[in-house]
Amino acid sequence: EISATEVNRILHLSGGLTFVALSPERAAAFMLSPMARRDVKSSSFVEQPKFSQLTSVEAREGVSTGISAADRARTISILGLPHPQPRALIKPGHIFPVSTKTGGSLVKAEIPEAALDLVKLAGFSDAAMFVDLLDQNGAFITGDSVAKWAASNAIPLISISDLIRYRLIKEPLVAKIAESSLPTLAGGNLKAIVYRSKINDVEHLALVKGQFKADRPVLTRVQVENTVADVFGGNEPTTRVQISNALNALKESESGILLYLRRASLSETLDPRATALAPENHENAAPAGMREYGVGAQILRDLGVSQIELLSSTKRTLIGLDSFGITIVSQRAIPTPPATSLDSSSTE
Repeated sequence: EISATEVNRILHLSGGLTFVALSPERAAAFMLSPMARRDVKSSSFVEQPKFSQLTSVEAREGVSTGISAADRARTISILGLPHPQPRALIKPGHIFPVSTKTGGSLVKAEIPEAALDLVKLAGFSDAAMFVDLLDQNGAFITGDSVAKWAASNAIPLISISDLIRYRLIKEPLVAKIAESSLPTLAGGNLKAIVYRSKINDVEHLALVKGQFKADRPVLTRVQVENTVADVFGGNEPTTRVQISNALNALKESESGILLYLRRASLSETLDPRATALAPENHENAAPAGMREYGVGAQILRDLGVSQIELLSSTKRTLIGLDSFGITIVSQRAIPTPPATSLDSSSTE
């Protein structure tokens, strides 16, 4: 429950609209539908583009105009009740609920998902108030101004990337679901281990060669799914060739791993521009790359790997692996087998 005093301070500091991020389950329990706005030209309703906004609400009882801090606190508190009571709300109102994605910021790196993650990590319910930050002229506060605003008001400041990184390290994201022997043309007989992601229900594949020794690094290739190139491609883009050459390297090595990470959505798997390598810099990686990076690190940790020799033809600086208990000891370029040529006399 939030107090009128707390709401008043937040409104005084922000000056923006009052949103409440809700889990999909809570939004459904309150029977909230997506907010729509009228298209003046066609006189039809179209979906509101800002976040996944739901119909605005007001507390049915205990409020007057709905605008005061006390009235807003009442409505927000109802949205956060342990057991949702849809009849306790009326529509429309002055509080704007927002539906979030299951999995939070690990699935969608946006403010509503991040706000809900923070509240849940703190041990509260799956409802989180958040507001826009506006300056004295009514413009959005962005960039360095946010840090100055936070410092001047003694408010802790973290980025969505900080939150994603914390969840990647602290939460178990994968579970081993199958294991089998797999004969391959390029890599010989390998052990295939399938892991299922707990955040988006996709499956990842680890191809394992030999036994790992605690005092020796394991040759490791991390390959992110690129369906078009991996299945139908030729030499450009090179992902299909990289898989084959990496498997050849595993065949010649005493032990090794090729980690094939599936992507969460069909649009990502069909994008020929998708990268085939783990994020170059963990600190500055995009959220999607950070997710793949974290899932891959957790799989390697589950396999008992603590030291790796990274198999990559591009120089990589993977920062933060030590948080997962993994150290990159060295890096080796993906070998390129010598090209074969036909004897010209045999073609005549």
